[in-house]
Amino acid sequence: MSPDSRLKSNIFALYAVQGLNYLVSFVTFPFLLVQLGTEGFGVMNFAFASIQYGVLLTDFGFNLSAVRDVAQARDNPKEAARIFWRVTWAKTLLMVASSLILLGLTFALGSWQQHASIFLWSQLYIVSSVLFPIWYFQGQEKLQLAAGLMVFARALTLGFLLLWVSGPQDLALAVILQAAPQILAGLLWWFTGWGAPKPEWVRVQWRELKGALRASWPFFLSAISTSLYTTSTTVLLGMFAAPLQVGLFAAANKLVYIAQGLIGPLVQATYPRIAQLAVNDKPAAIQLIKKAFRIQGAVGLLMTLALALFLPLLTPLCVQLFGADFGLSRAFLALNNSQNVMVWLSPVILLGALSLVYGQQTLLVFGFERYFSRVLVAAGLLNMALMCWWVPGSAQGGLRAAQSVLTVEAFIVLAFWWRARKIHAEHGGLNK
Repeated sequence: MSPDSRLKSNIFALYAVQGLNYLVSFVTFPFLLVQLGTEGFGVMNFAFASIQYGVLLTDFGFNLSAVRDVAQARDNPKEAARIFWRVTWAKTLLMVASSLILLGLTFALGSWQQHASIFLWSQLYIVSSVLFPIWYFQGQEKLQLAAGLMVFARALTLGFLLLWVSGPQDLALAVILQAAPQILAGLLWWFTGWGAPKPEWVRVQWRELKGALRASWPFFLSAISTSLYTTSTTVLLGMFAAPLQVGLFAAANKLVYIAQGLIGPLVQATYPRIAQLAVNDKPAAIQLIKKAFRIQGAVGLLMTLALALFLPLLTPLCVQLFGADFGLSRAFLALNNSQNVMVWLSPVILLGALSLVYGQQTLLVFGFERYFSRVLVAAGLLNMALMCWWVPGSAQGGLRAAQSVLTVEAFIVLAFWWRARKIHAEHGGLNK
């Protein structure tokens, strides 16, 4: 298969998975919001956001550094196998460490202990990040095969979610069933090797593990910094505001996340290709970045406008057609409570699309990891400062959180663009 054909195949496969994710999200998201209630939905998302710190520690930036390394060693099976096993062992050790830390915090923090079972079951997300090595499929540009595993696993668990979750008392079960697909896909791959043959066994030395951690440190730092203005927003909101406000913000943020999913496959498919071209053919890398800029910018703008108009148009229409007691109408009415939050969050889709072009797809592949990390550290600190300033004592904590996220995302785009423009100017520019 030619490189261009492989890239197109990966993009198509990712959009196929994303299409399934859209279908699942549009079914499960309003379903859970109605069944669990806004407060239960808020508690669940508070737990998910808090456990993401364990996922971040376990991933340790390997979803970027390991993808790049595997992509560049793809034609050398022995080196690719060595990369796979040292990253897998590193992630396993980090998983154990992060699980123990979160276990202690669950029973030490009052806001976590109150919902201890939810926080404990949420740790399944940490396990899933190790079991299913999506980074290896991505580096090998075999995402269309990983897509098949995820499609099967998500379709299998969706029915159980709809059948078994019937109210707030099933909150823990909802958490388990949402973490199950990636675990199931990982187990299928480890037992069958379907999609991408498992690399041959390679004994990894302790110094190699330390080297892998050291090499991935800038990427981990950038991920932690990103969490300060993404994950930490929900965590701080849960600490400073009532579960209702967390639920309102989480509902709007979930829609933004779903919309951003249209951009994710493009980034996942093009990043390893850009990383490979940046080593051997920099002008070709810039040309691919330029295409990504146009496509991602257009999709981001379209989704921003669509989301800003989504609830005001569809809610009254659905109520008029089906009545206020109809399941879908109840979901729209619940979401409509987040409309003010949505107005402030929707531009984040466009800004996020542009920050990916200037940041991950330009700065990282051309070796500007330190600048990239510093920008995200500054952005994270800015978000925490704004959250601690705007949210405590506010009756509209969800709205203040959305305003903080938008402010920080605009800062990131400007900072990334300032440095990326020099790279693009040197190799042809975005506008040529």
